[in-house]
Amino acid sequence: MAVPFAMPIRSLNTILLLAPLLAVAVVSDVRRHRIPNWLCLVGLTAGLGVQYWLGGWHGAIQALLGACVGLLGFMPFYLLGAMGAGDVKLLAAVGSFLGPQGALVATALSLLGGGLGAFGFVLWRAFQSAAGTIVRGEFARLGASMYVAAMVARRERLPFALPIGVGSLAAWWQQTSCSFFDTCLKGVLT
Repeated sequence: MAVPFAMPIRSLNTILLLAPLLAVAVVSDVRRHRIPNWLCLVGLTAGLGVQYWLGGWHGAIQALLGACVGLLGFMPFYLLGAMGAGDVKLLAAVGSFLGPQGALVATALSLLGGGLGAFGFVLWRAFQSAAGTIVRGEFARLGASMYVAAMVARRERLPFALPIGVGSLAAWWQQTSCSFFDTCLKGVLT
């Protein structure tokens, strides 16, 4: 009889390796606006290794497919100049942990989170500029000040490792919670 509240070992191994990888990537991206190649390579290797260890060749193939989905998911944005190569490689490494379906969910959630974060950042800069304009008593320049601040903020490069981290952990959670609830249902129904 299965223990209904035990986390599957695949999920536990995945998060124990994936979370530190994402944390280092976020810190590096925030501080230096770079995600090191060695970190992406270590992540890809660890993802392939853990999936092979847990699932044999089937696990390794799923890891490779996940890496390809992650790579292809962000490649158009890199080619358009909207994203750095480190972001693309980081999502490929994440895909090796999550498999193709998880990588697809992580891609979608990362893009959603990054878009919302960028929108919030532009608004924040516009409101900061508006506050400064109001404090200086230049009410006639309020609209122009907000517009210029928003345009300048749009050109700033935001560290995208944070949305990748949040999206990837949310994708992992979605995979885990589905298997967790499936395990619970099997334990209750049998």
